[in-house]
Amino acid sequence: MKQITVLTKEDFRNWLEKNHVLENKVAIRIYKKHTGKPSPSHREQIEEAICFGWIDTTLKRLDENTYLRMFTQRTEKSNWSNNTQKYARDLIQQGKMTPRGMKYYNLGLKKPTLDFGIPKNPNMPQILKESLDKNKTLEKKFSNFPQSTKKMLYRWIIRAKLLETKKRRVKKILEISKTGKINLTTK
Repeated sequence: MKQITVLTKEDFRNWLEKNHVLENKVAIRIYKKHTGKPSPSHREQIEEAICFGWIDTTLKRLDENTYLRMFTQRTEKSNWSNNTQKYARDLIQQGKMTPRGMKYYNLGLKKPTLDFGIPKNPNMPQILKESLDKNKTLEKKFSNFPQSTKKMLYRWIIRAKLLETKKRRVKKILEISKTGKINLTTK
């Protein structure tokens, strides 16, 4: 997968303008805030991606100073979240959407959102609670995650349709709690 470093949202937009059709995925190297080096915010990255019919997928820590955020082209089957639809509406009003971004936005409006029926602030799923109750060390580590991270992980479990998928995701969350490294890719 191609890796690029972007220091501003304009850097990412320039890359997308040239490559959004030629490439189908990219990993962006981002500097963590403590480095003092410029990097676009997560929202700025997502907004630029939406404009070109792309979306973020996973996040991977590289070292103590940088991480990679993966982006990929949307497909006609891609679902949108309520947030990404709202961002797209704002970008349309600002005149930033490209024809390709509009195409995927309009396709996304025809389907239920990714978070349809999922509470905005969900409680811990019972399946995760039961697993954490069995291991107090992991439970303590998990409790130290920021509330926004916990909410994201709860929603990740809730989104799973099959019990086996929920179990796999709980297992992954236990690994995350153990290592402190958030990477939601599962094999």
